[in-house]
Amino acid sequence: MKIKNYWRFINESLKSDLESKLKSDQNKDLKVGIIEKIIKSLKTEEKKVFDEFVDAFIKDSSKNKIQGLINDSDIYEFYLSYRNEIDSLLSEINFYEEEPSEINSFSLYDYLVKGTQRAIKECIMRIKEDMDSSETTS
Repeated sequence: MKIKNYWRFINESLKSDLESKLKSDQNKDLKVGIIEKIIKSLKTEEKKVFDEFVDAFIKDSSKNKIQGLINDSDIYEFYLSYRNEIDSLLSEINFYEEEPSEINSFSLYDYLVKGTQRAIKECIMRIKEDMDSSETTS
């Protein structure tokens, strides 16, 4: 029981530290949701490990998985939780301008899953930018 409470305390402090470094309120709920998923996947309190994971994910998201965002059904559930922010982000990066066949998507479900994956990667890149800019101003 004490270990579980300590684990929760550690995660909350890392999460709150990362949240405080987010520059803008744009897509903040989505960013926080992704940060929570990454922390849960890493099971560590070290910011260095978090940063290394983010860098590796940006470099090759297919080899670096986030717990709770591996299966298509989990990704779809994540989309349903953050659909407004994900749709807004995908619109910003012109995802909807691409034809579904260009991304090998032939069903609406698959299109939503691939779009959500793209939004997650874009959001992680924005989280990294926020973290990098907060470190340079500190």
